[in-house]
Amino acid sequence: MHKLLLRPCPLCTGTGGRGLHTQNFAVMVELGMESQVDIVACEACGMVFNDIPTSQVELDRTYEEHSKYADTTLYGGGDEVEFPPEAVWDVERLESTAAWLDSVLVSSEFRVLDAGCATGTFLGALKGLGWKSLVGLDPSPVATETTTRIHGVETVTGSFLDPPADIGEFDVVALSHVLEHLVDVRGAVEGIRKLTRLGGFAYLEVPDASAYADHLVAPFHDFNTEHINHFSLPLLCRLMEAFGFTEVESGAKVIQCSATHSYPAIFGLWQRRSENPTPEVSMESDDELLVAIGRYVELSSELLNRFDATLAAELEGQDDVVIWGAGQLALKILSETVLAEKNVVAVIDGSPQKQGMHLGGRVVGAPEKLRDSDYPVVVASVHHAEAIVQAITGAHGLANRLVLLG
Repeated sequence: MHKLLLRPCPLCTGTGGRGLHTQNFAVMVELGMESQVDIVACEACGMVFNDIPTSQVELDRTYEEHSKYADTTLYGGGDEVEFPPEAVWDVERLESTAAWLDSVLVSSEFRVLDAGCATGTFLGALKGLGWKSLVGLDPSPVATETTTRIHGVETVTGSFLDPPADIGEFDVVALSHVLEHLVDVRGAVEGIRKLTRLGGFAYLEVPDASAYADHLVAPFHDFNTEHINHFSLPLLCRLMEAFGFTEVESGAKVIQCSATHSYPAIFGLWQRRSENPTPEVSMESDDELLVAIGRYVELSSELLNRFDATLAAELEGQDDVVIWGAGQLALKILSETVLAEKNVVAVIDGSPQKQGMHLGGRVVGAPEKLRDSDYPVVVASVHHAEAIVQAITGAHGLANRLVLLG
């Protein structure tokens, strides 16, 4: 179905698209999100993305104020770094990326910018490998402060789309799982080009939309409020080539997104070869991506229906329920399952960052709110269900009946 886009195609700036799926959400007020989002494919180049009426400025403000990637619970209060069980896989991913980059770019004297550095694990890994000239850039002041405090590297608070004039050029600019979050993708790649010296390198890594269906655990997990661009490797390569970068190496890999679940990603290293390119993206559509997304939508719909049937059976005759977990899956099942008809008396989350936020008209509370209650608790996560159950029954000592989705 043809659609006049609210947001121009992030690759080619086309204004016409085809609807692939409409995703409904219970609204988290602080995120400035829509309750309904169309996932579309550009009619010109085939890029898949969330068609949302927002700006990069608004998105930067959201990450500055509510970034989950600035989670300081990753670290202890002193100089010693402590890694909780739920963070190990992400640390391993970033350390592996640093080791790969170190093996490909043999000079540890290169000046490196990690754009979207979060709390600095990637930079810390490079520092441990002997790299000396390291800079982190992130819109969250909590993230940059933590990066400097824990890893002892220079940081700048801000957006790499509009960095400080005196930040200079870099031999290597890295964006690991950043580009999928940005409204202004072309502006981002132009920003990378300006920050990368002629002859320097750019490393990019993003989720692999062509393989979403192969790693399906939670329905429409990848159609969420944060990942608004859905790349395939051919489209990512065309984008970089359009802005004057030549491919050095690229490929696909599988990374961990929880203790027990994997996730598809694509990556590449490109060298800046052109001084002033004319950024025109090839209009050759990636038909394989469209087929893969169609399969993902079909399988996700089937899985969501199974979750709905489970909830209906487990909560039959029960009007009052509690939701544990204020993540992306909760936003969907509160809107698209039998939970929309229930009286959700509380939404609980163990993260202090989410407590106090407003989800579906309810204030997200701390676990202590459930003391002396006997409401059934729906565990609104699949990826982290085991850890949540252990927290509920162990650390918090609650005896409420638990309803699991998978």
